[in-house]
Amino acid sequence: MFRKILFPTDFSEVSLHVLENCISKIGAEEVIVVHVIEYVGDLNALETLQMEAKRKMDEVVGKLKDMGVNAKGFVTIGSVVPAISREARCPSIEILDKAYCEMVDAIVIPSKGKYAKIVTIGSTALNVVRRSNVPVLVIRCDYIEGKPVVADCEGIFKKPLVALDLSPCSGIVVSTLRIFEDEVEKCTFLHVIDYGAVEELEENIAKARKALEIYADKFKFESEILVETGDPAKEIISKAVERKSTLIVLGKTGRSLIKELLLGSVATAVVKESKTPALIVPCK
Repeated sequence: MFRKILFPTDFSEVSLHVLENCISKIGAEEVIVVHVIEYVGDLNALETLQMEAKRKMDEVVGKLKDMGVNAKGFVTIGSVVPAISREARCPSIEILDKAYCEMVDAIVIPSKGKYAKIVTIGSTALNVVRRSNVPVLVIRCDYIEGKPVVADCEGIFKKPLVALDLSPCSGIVVSTLRIFEDEVEKCTFLHVIDYGAVEELEENIAKARKALEIYADKFKFESEILVETGDPAKEIISKAVERKSTLIVLGKTGRSLIKELLLGSVATAVVKESKTPALIVPCK
């Protein structure tokens, strides 16, 4: 179980739906709920925004406590930063500051918020995934016929698919499993080969399988070893669907933001496209 998690909310319908339907099922000793006021300079409006945000936060925290969740709420004001997303404001900076100050084990965030009906994944969620120094659990959210639909969080840790690139990052990703290993019934360890010459393929598959077996042997739960070839993000997503995985776990390396924006990353692609919740583990 996580000791402490942080949940950022914009009080959108989707965000509140995740709070009410997922947080208690994820399990944590303490939940820190944060709302960032996207303040752009109107001093006259600031007090009204703060009072309204505080009222909404008290309601959210009250509901969580009624569900047996040990929760605390904070309202903070964002500062203007250079635009790195479709919004001129970037509340992800304040979210990560709060996560650092509160020494949380993980951040849990919906894949989208107030722009849920017009984007595949929110810019705040992507920025948090890119910049966070703690694991980020992204809960997939969509709108169907005008109503919010959230990925099922019941038994979210029962059947994880753990994607490993077999770099030093893999050890960090595997160690994160220790947090919820008692809830795992079966785990799929996956490596996707997108490297090497054709004549090296058989050898690379054998090496990868052996490396995955070493990681799997560290745990008592049932494990499945998979080595595939192709595009890593596409294979991770498709295998999660085939295995009916409840969670995708994978690492995120310390690639610079500029390189990631230009070249993309497996973690970002999975977060954008997968309907399965994803736990992204930083390996900086």
